[in-house]
Amino acid sequence: MTKVLLLVEPKTEQLQQLKSEFPTATFTTDPADCRDAEIILGWKADLAATILKNEQLQWIQAKSAGVDYFPLRQLEGLGITLTNASGLHSRYIAETVSAYLLIENRGLRPVIKEPGQWIEPAVLETASQRVIIFGTGHIGQEIARYCRFFGMHVTGINRHGSDDHLSALFDDVITMQQFAAEDELLVTDYVINILPGTGATTHFFDEKHLQKFTSGYTFINVGRGTTVVTSDLQKMLATGYLRSAYLDVFEQEPLPASSALWRSPQVIATPHISGLMQHFRVALYPLFVDNLRRYFAGTHLRNVVDYQKEY
Repeated sequence: MTKVLLLVEPKTEQLQQLKSEFPTATFTTDPADCRDAEIILGWKADLAATILKNEQLQWIQAKSAGVDYFPLRQLEGLGITLTNASGLHSRYIAETVSAYLLIENRGLRPVIKEPGQWIEPAVLETASQRVIIFGTGHIGQEIARYCRFFGMHVTGINRHGSDDHLSALFDDVITMQQFAAEDELLVTDYVINILPGTGATTHFFDEKHLQKFTSGYTFINVGRGTTVVTSDLQKMLATGYLRSAYLDVFEQEPLPASSALWRSPQVIATPHISGLMQHFRVALYPLFVDNLRRYFAGTHLRNVVDYQKEY
């Protein structure tokens, strides 16, 4: 029997479905079974040492798109397959980004940050704006759809450039190499960061890169906090080079209550909630079940993490 440890506890009907469809597997929710489970759904940092000693383990299904909290080098060395939940949170992150855009453009930020003040804030015309999105995967594509619905001009930046699929969603797509080589400032109203947390992206958005766009733009981060040099971002806000920032992720999480980011009138800070969904397990389990079918059939799993790219 194949032991499958469910660290994301299923609903009763989901567990019944698993037992019915996969009679050769044993499903458990006991964390102690991480010692000899062949398959694990989810991850718990306090079990990491025990999991890495498990010689039976073949595959881990993450519950998130980002996998920077996994010991990737060790998992790679042990030959353990890791799959992520890429695409699962795309719609919800795009909805959060859309909320940020509307809060800014409808002048709601000063209303939220200065309660009790009867003011008439400046508003902006969304349909005449330009947005640059760093990352054109599932999340970037969904954000692009929402931005195009608003009538915005959308540019994507990625590692490989455009293709037929991306050209239907983005007005322009350039590579990271082209971005780095660009001498002229890129004209934009918003820069949206959804880059994953990897060695290559750590502190990518430093003062130099934050100044590669025309001044007066808004920076949105729903990627990873490690991709931004927070002190440089704060400096750009203080000088007025940045109009504002909407931040859902931070270099240090939880963001300390003492952080000036909470109190800045230019910043809307949210506690890493952009991908939250009301029925998370309902959304996650179909992906896991599909991958279980593939695993037992000996076919390629969906969303396999490339350990070299770290996503």
